[in-house]
Amino acid sequence: MSTTQLLMKLEAMARSSNEKLDLPKYVLCIDNLIKMALILLRVRSNIPVVICGEAGCGKTSLIVCLAIMVDVRFLTLNLHAGIDEKTIMMFMNDALEKAEKGETWILFDEINTCNYLGLLADIISNRMLNGKLIHPNIRLFSACNPYRPRIQAQSEANLTNIKSYEERSDLVYQVKPLPDQILDYVWDYGILKPDYEYKYIQIMVEKELKNLAHPVFPELLFASQKFIRQVEELCSVSLRDIKRAITLVKFFYNSLQSRPPYKKGHIYPSENPNTITRSYILALSLCYHSRLYEQELRKQYRHEMEQILQNHEVYIVENMFAKIIHEEQEDYINRMQLPLNVAKNEAILENVLTMIVCILTRIPVFIIGETGSSKSLAIRLISSNLRGSDSNDKYFRRLPQVYLITHQGSSLSTSESIIKVFDIANKYQETSSMEFPVISVVLLDNIELAEINSFNPLKVLHSLLDPSYPATGPTISVIGISNHRLDISKSSRALLVQRPQFDLDDLVDTAERLLNTKVIGPGQRDALEPLANAYSNYKRKNQVLLNFHGIRDYYSLVKRLSLNEMTPENIQMALARNFGGTGDNAKLFEDYFGDVLKMFNNHEP
Repeated sequence: MSTTQLLMKLEAMARSSNEKLDLPKYVLCIDNLIKMALILLRVRSNIPVVICGEAGCGKTSLIVCLAIMVDVRFLTLNLHAGIDEKTIMMFMNDALEKAEKGETWILFDEINTCNYLGLLADIISNRMLNGKLIHPNIRLFSACNPYRPRIQAQSEANLTNIKSYEERSDLVYQVKPLPDQILDYVWDYGILKPDYEYKYIQIMVEKELKNLAHPVFPELLFASQKFIRQVEELCSVSLRDIKRAITLVKFFYNSLQSRPPYKKGHIYPSENPNTITRSYILALSLCYHSRLYEQELRKQYRHEMEQILQNHEVYIVENMFAKIIHEEQEDYINRMQLPLNVAKNEAILENVLTMIVCILTRIPVFIIGETGSSKSLAIRLISSNLRGSDSNDKYFRRLPQVYLITHQGSSLSTSESIIKVFDIANKYQETSSMEFPVISVVLLDNIELAEINSFNPLKVLHSLLDPSYPATGPTISVIGISNHRLDISKSSRALLVQRPQFDLDDLVDTAERLLNTKVIGPGQRDALEPLANAYSNYKRKNQVLLNFHGIRDYYSLVKRLSLNEMTPENIQMALARNFGGTGDNAKLFEDYFGDVLKMFNNHEP
């Protein structure tokens, strides 16, 4: 039976009206149509529906879509740790009032993140509220993520974790187990089967991209999903990632078609590959390539994507994937006015491009990386350069002015404080006009610190980052920067960037870009690799106090060496200022930086 035939049968079973059905931005296929039919059978029997499934498998959107199809009153309560009993009672009283007028569906979304599971379980299993039966016109729905221990260690960008976070990270999702009394009503969605997922991808690409669609893109997306699942959790990616990739293809295509050059005579992009292929690669780079936390994994991913493109006879040569990414990053950073001593290394290039694109497309993004990986610096550069009509660059003058509203994450963060920041951002967004366009950006700084809070205030982000269908996304932009990765239920609702730890090549490249060539001569530049190697060995193996020194001390050391004449006294002073404070400085310098000192001092001890 075809999708159209099945939809017609479902409509005949669900709808009393003959009006044409319009489901905005919803992809229909055999899989979800069968699920709708089975849910409808439960509803007709007045049996509660509790859907349990991985993040992004379409639980909430499917129920909302079915409610639109049936044409009933539909109410949703987005639950999180900040929801109290009073809020639940107010919601139920409103639902009971509406139920007097006819059939009313109510959905408790993310039910097992709430602290009042007993109250909700009594409503769902016994249809009781305050000792009284609820109205017979009410139909009950719930959605939740599974309570499941982590099987495979989730990447935390190889960072040292906060102890409380380590203890809680044993679970894939930070949720509570469901009460026994509602387990009989649970419908386990699990994860999409590969065949169904590929079908969904094909339909979404064809429906959304239209003339920009090519048979290679669904295959690239399907292979990308598979690659991420092999290196992370099986539930790490979902159809949300497909939706983001499609949005980015449209953005990059339109941007590349109309973006003026950053300087006279500069030609970008080149004709090969064509703009559509280039847009595919850039979308994949942001959605999948940037979330890979090891350089070797990124290399493997690029190679696999290049093979698929070549199999479809799409113009692509070896290492073209990396070249296209770098060209786009350079095009954005070259439009910016940078402070002195800012090294245009891979970290700042990736962070700036990702943040700007996500701000403009309103795709939430989490940037994960160790201290010193240019997360905050990228934010400052964007804020100082994207000033609307006051921007220096011609392209940036076409874009809205960026307005930052910051929430500083801490163990004292609450759901209310996070909601308040979003409310401020939404109110400021309302001031935007055609003449003076602005875009509000909520910056969640050190957001991982809020995850320590036992009340789990970050669960409120679920509905803020990913509003319920038929809404297509948040009305503002959201950037989270963190030293640690959040759990999958949050990270799946945003584009994820995990900065790899700095390897030797990164350290040398950054040092070269920071150098003042008037002070450090060609012969002394040869000391950069031993300097980077000395720092890497010291940080990795022999720090007396864990993380006492870090990448920022390395940056500062290189800058200090660039300021003054390379005398033994100045070199010793630079090392003492940046790597002192832990005891025997002389032994530290001799053990780790002795060879470097000799090279800077023309090989004299």
